[in-house]
Amino acid sequence: MSQEKTFEDFFGILTNHEHLKDNESLSDYTIHESTEYEVLMRIFEDVYINPDDTIVDFGCGMGRVLFYCNNRFFCNVTGIEDNREIYDKLSQNAEAYHKKFMEQEYKFSLLNIHAADYEIAPSDNFFYFFNPFSAEVLESIINKIMKSVHENLRQVTIILYYCTYEMISVIRKFPLRLDEVIKLPGYEDDPDEKAYIYRL
Repeated sequence: MSQEKTFEDFFGILTNHEHLKDNESLSDYTIHESTEYEVLMRIFEDVYINPDDTIVDFGCGMGRVLFYCNNRFFCNVTGIEDNREIYDKLSQNAEAYHKKFMEQEYKFSLLNIHAADYEIAPSDNFFYFFNPFSAEVLESIINKIMKSVHENLRQVTIILYYCTYEMISVIRKFPLRLDEVIKLPGYEDDPDEKAYIYRL
């Protein structure tokens, strides 16, 4: 049994985008692709989340990062997904997951909105981006994060996976500290297989 299927069966979810009925209906607002579990395992060996922390996944798709982080750290998770078809699948996954892990249901927040429309909550302190949208949208979101931190002082961690040069250029406009660059499985063949960990 593959590692992907092992995790999916354990969580009781389906996050492979091949399960979508009508891929032509997907907008180009986000890249609709799930982070491999092997990659998540490697990233979160170095990034530790406490149970009272909240990770926000912008362009969360069918929720793989949310379910993985909640199950590993028992943390709060917020998923932002603008595509209605994918959001419906995300909701189905959440329903199935909560049947197996009922005590974690209150730690989930799922929103069917554009990423740029999300208002950063004072409790949000981890932010996950898998190359999900344009540099302009990313800049808008980072501005909101910075404003939120100014209003409610706290340490925040931003995780950028498989990001473009344009995304890195946006990040460099802000007073964020690059703490680590994690080389991920497949890096030898594809140098973009990295996760950048920024903190403020």
